[in-house]
Amino acid sequence: MVESTLPPDASAGWFRLRRAICAWLRDAAESAALAIVLDDLHAADAETLALLDTVAEQLAAAPILLVAAYRPTETGDRLAETLAVLARRSPRRLPLCGLSLPEVNTLVRAVYAGPVDAATVAALAERTGGNPFYVKETVGLLAAEGAPVAVSGVPDGVRDVLLRRLARLPAAAVSVLRLAAVCGLEADVEVLVAATEADDRAQALDALEACVVAGLLTEPAPGLVRFAHALVRDTVYTGISGLRRAGMHGQIALALERLRPGDLSALAHHFTQAGSSGTAASAVSYAVRAAELAERRYAHHAASELLARALACQRRIPPDAGSGDREAQRIDLLGRLLRAQVRSGAVAAARATRQRAVELAERAGREDLLLAALTAWTEPAPWQARPYGLVDARTVDGVERLLRRADLDPPARVRLLATLVAELAGEDDPRTAPAARETVELARRLSDPALLAFALAEDARRRRWDREPDRRARLAAEIGRIGTEHGLVAYRWWGEYIAATVAGARGDLAALTRHVEQGLEMARAYQMCEPLAVGLCSEGMLAHVAGRFADAERSYTVACAQMERTGSLHADGFRVLAAVTVRASQHRLADFARLERKLDAEYGREAADVRAAALAAAGRHDEARAVVTAAPMLRPDFYLSIFATLRAMAVVAVGDRESAEELYALLLPVGDQLAGAASTSLAMRPVGHTLGELALLLDRPGAAAEHFTTAVAVARAWQAPHWETEARSARRRCRP
Repeated sequence: MVESTLPPDASAGWFRLRRAICAWLRDAAESAALAIVLDDLHAADAETLALLDTVAEQLAAAPILLVAAYRPTETGDRLAETLAVLARRSPRRLPLCGLSLPEVNTLVRAVYAGPVDAATVAALAERTGGNPFYVKETVGLLAAEGAPVAVSGVPDGVRDVLLRRLARLPAAAVSVLRLAAVCGLEADVEVLVAATEADDRAQALDALEACVVAGLLTEPAPGLVRFAHALVRDTVYTGISGLRRAGMHGQIALALERLRPGDLSALAHHFTQAGSSGTAASAVSYAVRAAELAERRYAHHAASELLARALACQRRIPPDAGSGDREAQRIDLLGRLLRAQVRSGAVAAARATRQRAVELAERAGREDLLLAALTAWTEPAPWQARPYGLVDARTVDGVERLLRRADLDPPARVRLLATLVAELAGEDDPRTAPAARETVELARRLSDPALLAFALAEDARRRRWDREPDRRARLAAEIGRIGTEHGLVAYRWWGEYIAATVAGARGDLAALTRHVEQGLEMARAYQMCEPLAVGLCSEGMLAHVAGRFADAERSYTVACAQMERTGSLHADGFRVLAAVTVRASQHRLADFARLERKLDAEYGREAADVRAAALAAAGRHDEARAVVTAAPMLRPDFYLSIFATLRAMAVVAVGDRESAEELYALLLPVGDQLAGAASTSLAMRPVGHTLGELALLLDRPGAAAEHFTTAVAVARAWQAPHWETEARSARRRCRP
């Protein structure tokens, strides 16, 4: 059964949560200065890092000290991005290098009561690199076995030091220490005791006490034990075989289930790591419940990871476990995962997940499962949720088959129609327009504003972005109004985005700039991944239009990096096309003539126009003519004028009058626009300039002069002096 309402707006909820946390911290800091210490930041999830960004920005003036510690050797992409953002606040960086020789001497004499000569201290400093933990651990070896072993026998890493110490512990203590390592850096004593295989509680406590006495564990609070150092825990944990580790996870999971049934995150972690078919059903249940909790906290990356684990565990449930409709359960899990991936910006991963669900439903031969799979996508995505120029025939066939059913409820039909429109958008397909009309008409009859906004957004996406500016302006206003009135931030952003495309089509630079800035501000405030990439692309386009080519390439580089981080389907192809548009303005298209295979690999058959223009610019006219002859039909989408401009450059260079006639008729309706500007992401010279060159090739000098005059006016309106100068020069070539 398909729900009739979309889930609460994820971006708005995440924004409100961060705002509430900032308000709480600000209130707490009013009575006394506050210090917030974040340790092991390298292990933080995406939502924690995003919260740190927000707190650092919003509370910069509050009496709050933020201290973050991390291992530089474990800095991933997420943390690197956060550190780059924090760098704008000029934080004080304190690299923790090794202790100097005098400091090692002070430490050794502070923790070792026996006599130590200077040569031994120097040897210890050299062997440990001044690492305080290594020094302290080596001093323990010094106390136990003397200077010769400590100096000459000290291993390179802490692992061997610990193995020496572990060898002296009772077997029961080693066992409970390994169990504690499986729990994590910190462990609940009651859970540890319940999970041990000791005969009684006293025996388990004795084993724990031995670890505390040995200095491997500390007691930070009653009922808790914590490893003295993360390296201790890591060393112990990696020393456990995978088979035994899985069994220990299972022991801890069962103990947690009895003692801490509300700790969903821990239960999900340990049950999914247990690897037992007997606990697989529990693993799925706890992972789903933990993912729901993560979604309520707007931790969509965490939810995606939990649901992926749930899917893996669901496969381990025995066939005779009586767990009900296994195929339906798996489709439900895939739908949940898909939505979490879309909300986290991982659109490519979400599309792959939907494909898995569709394949499963088709193998089962069940239309109810196919309906669930094809209506699971409930979140708007700025760009096409499919590779550029490709249509998934299986998805289209499945949607059309389901639409013929007479028992569909209206919300399910709306979502199926929206899926069809999204899959066919930008194609010259007669099914798109009627499907979009029905989607909107049906959605208007339902009392679900989010579903209506979803339908309107797909209707806006399927229309030519350089055409119907008045109609698209009305769509932008309605979508933005729904987003504002109902707290749906994603649709508020969509309203700004569509309004920006309208301004691009109308040549209204001021309005376009305003909508881009407002959309970027919203994307940054609400941590909206794909919208942020869209805004960064718009910044690159505006820099290109202004003739700031280096700035444009930098902006596009940042935008593509953002697209890659979120798993965008379009990062590789867009990187190439962005570079092509900028190089065309620099008269450097010949740079791409030697990249034929790379262009084919990254942009498929749509690379034909890039190749043709590049070959023509390099003077390889015969090759360019062959590429134009074999080129596919231009797609009527948001990049039509970009690809048409590139093709026209080649056509004019090789003197192909037949192709010139076709391109002239195609571009004439948008002759007063800047090529690509309606996409808000890419731009090339005014369409009038291209029309003028085509008209000259077709021996129409009067029309050419008019087109170049229009190009001058368009370039001036866009404040693009480089294109204005080129259009004026071209106009002088026209015969009276």
